[in-house]
Amino acid sequence: MKAIRLILAVLLAACLTSSRAQDTWTQKAAFGGAARNGAVGFSIGDKGYMGTGRDLNNSYKTDFWEYDPVTDVWSQKANYGGVAVGYGEGFSIGNKGYVGVGLGDNGNRKDFWEFDPLANTWIQKADFGGTARYVAASFAIGNKGYSGTGWDGASYKKDFWEYDPSNDTWTQIADFGGVSREYATGFTIGSKAYIGTGLTNSGYKNDFWEYDS
Repeated sequence: MKAIRLILAVLLAACLTSSRAQDTWTQKAAFGGAARNGAVGFSIGDKGYMGTGRDLNNSYKTDFWEYDPVTDVWSQKANYGGVAVGYGEGFSIGNKGYVGVGLGDNGNRKDFWEFDPLANTWIQKADFGGTARYVAASFAIGNKGYSGTGWDGASYKKDFWEYDPSNDTWTQIADFGGVSREYATGFTIGSKAYIGTGLTNSGYKNDFWEYDS
């Protein structure tokens, strides 16, 4: 009987430990590059990727890094293929990553680049379909990428565009459902995408919208 009670106690302790571990934040290895903001990130398979941005000296960056959660190690990869830039957009489709638009020393950008982690190479793809801009929002659904909203230097934007990597084309889709804005945030759940928050002429926003492709 004592042995059974001991086993039950051990199992209960293990369950409680597991339950606590599911609702915690654990600090991991610091990002491999310099401190910055306005970077872009995406994941491919079991690895994360992050780079570009603007550092403490207000210098735009091109360095790009891969994070391995198994070893908790950052490894530097090939530099971003475009000019040094911050406040761009990134998403992944299949086993490739895509980064583009943003703000550089020469102004707003609309070029877009494809990253192949196996070859560790960047290839320039078709320019973003809308006007050059930065602080836009992006996401991917299935085998398509999406980018829109943002600031083009003259006005807040609400146009949205779909990227098809199979033929390297951008197609304009329905405008974002809310008012024009910058600094919105987007993510995907299943076959739907969600966009919200951001900054507009009337101030900060907290409305949230679902996109059905």
